[in-house]
Amino acid sequence: MIAPAAALRLIRLADAVAILTLAAVAAGLVLPAPYVAVPDHLRPGAWSQDTISALAALAILVVNARLRQGWAKGWLIWAGLVGYLFYAYALYSFDGVLNPAYPLYLAILALSVLALVLFVRAVNPASLVSARRQPPRRTVAGLFGLLLVLFTALWLSQLLPAMAARHPLPGQTIFVLDLAIALPLTGLTAWLLWRGHPVGDLLAIPMLMKVAVLGVSVFLGTLYTFAFFDGPFMPFDLALYALMGFGPAALIWPFWRGLTLAD
Repeated sequence: MIAPAAALRLIRLADAVAILTLAAVAAGLVLPAPYVAVPDHLRPGAWSQDTISALAALAILVVNARLRQGWAKGWLIWAGLVGYLFYAYALYSFDGVLNPAYPLYLAILALSVLALVLFVRAVNPASLVSARRQPPRRTVAGLFGLLLVLFTALWLSQLLPAMAARHPLPGQTIFVLDLAIALPLTGLTAWLLWRGHPVGDLLAIPMLMKVAVLGVSVFLGTLYTFAFFDGPFMPFDLALYALMGFGPAALIWPFWRGLTLAD
């Protein structure tokens, strides 16, 4: 999937991203009031994002160790994890989550963007082919199409009144990232999967991971609101976010099993 010279460069970049992420999460634990710049109702989400980011960073270090041993298919997992950290720290960077760890957020964003750009330049999608049991392309395409419609409608339902009132929304970077990058990429992946294009196979697992991680992060944020921020217990919301997170996660293994590398 990736030529050896390019692979070593990508692994080293991802190692740096992971180490900086662990440092940023540790800073959040030791700094006094690290998220005072975050609106009160979004603060549990910052802590849940830190939880997921720490796990993602540790997972990158494990995946990188396996990649060094020749685990070529592991690049699909690698791309999903680095893509998540790009998304997470773009939120912190552009929303101005200001504290003494802010330079770490910028460094994680810059290095993850560089890693993803170099990955796109180096990867060969044609090396991915169907295994004996094909991946559930149209199931995943249908899920992505549904998510595209639902989240576009959800975000526009909040943006359009704010646009009419000329009133900025708190945490509005998520609208920018989703409407300008994540949702168009979700729609493109759905279309490519429906047509059976190899680039769709390349994007499917990283995009499933993005959706799953976002759902789990919101699920944890809802739990944190109840457990640590004196918020109400919301069983319906928890069930919805659990479905949003663990549903796409359940499709990762069938898709992974349905792909192999060409000889």
